[in-house]
Formats: sequence, structure tokens, C-alpha cells
Amino acid sequence: MKKKLAVVVTALALVAVMLIGLCACGSSWGKIKSAFEKENFHEVELTEQLKKAFGVKDEDVQEADATVHFLTTAEISEDPTLSELAGLITAKYAIVWEYKNVDELQKHYKEDLSENEQEKFGELWEKYQKSDIVNENCILVFGDSAVRDIFKGTK
Repeated sequence: MKKKLAVVVTALALVAVMLIGLCACGSSWGKIKSAFEKENFHEVELTEQLKKAFGVKDEDVQEADATVHFLTTAEISEDPTLSELAGLITAKYAIVWEYKNVDELQKHYKEDLSENEQEKFGELWEKYQKSDIVNENCILVFGDSAVRDIFKGTK
């Protein structure tokens, strides 16, 4: 009887650990978005005009297989006018690329390294993960120091 009880308790503990592990996996995007919303940012659709203004190319996004999030304090309509785009000069904004998982971000990062750098990839990746612009599977690709501070605070 004690043996069966021990097996059941062990199995339940294993299931609990697996569930906790699954819940811990996922994207850091939710906490990043929440932190920016607390600072009066909101996410807007990355329109063709915004892509052009910020140098975001569709082929780069497709190649990276990432979701691009554009956050701003400016009010921008779905089809922004030139004056709305000009308002970005005084507004705060951020562009965050969200990869499916850390492995996908790591894979994309490694592809851009030289042969020499790839040999030192483990060391470089550790520094990259500790930087202010990377949070798990998300990377801040555009924003000023205030934006970096918000992003950094989500780590």
C-alpha cells in the first residue's frame, strides 16, 4: 500500500513540475506590452507608411519569422496622415520583434554572425541575453534611452 501511495505522490509531483514548466514557457511580450501601457504607450498596426518611416522591410520580418510590435505615445490612425507621422518626431516610440521562442531568436541572431563569431557563439549569446535590448524571445530594435529603460524593467 505504501509503495502504491509513493508512486501516486511521485507521479502527481512530476505532473505538477511539468505544468509549472509549461506555464513558465512562452513569450515575454505580455509583460513588455503591459510595462509600456503603464507609461502611456499603445500598440498600433505597423502600416506601410510606418514600415517605410522606420526602415522595416517585409522580407526581413518574413525571414526572421517574427511578429513586429510598434508602440507609441502618439495618436495614429489606421491610415496615418503625413502630419500624424510628423507627430512621431515629438512622441516616444518603440519597435519590438517577438520571436516564437528563445530558440528562434537565437537561431536568427546566430545566422548574422561571421564564421569567427560563430565559434564564440555561447559567450556572445550570454552577453546578448544580458543586454538591455533582449528579454527572452523579444528584442527591442528601436527606441531611445527612456524606451530602453522601460524594456529593461521587464526583465
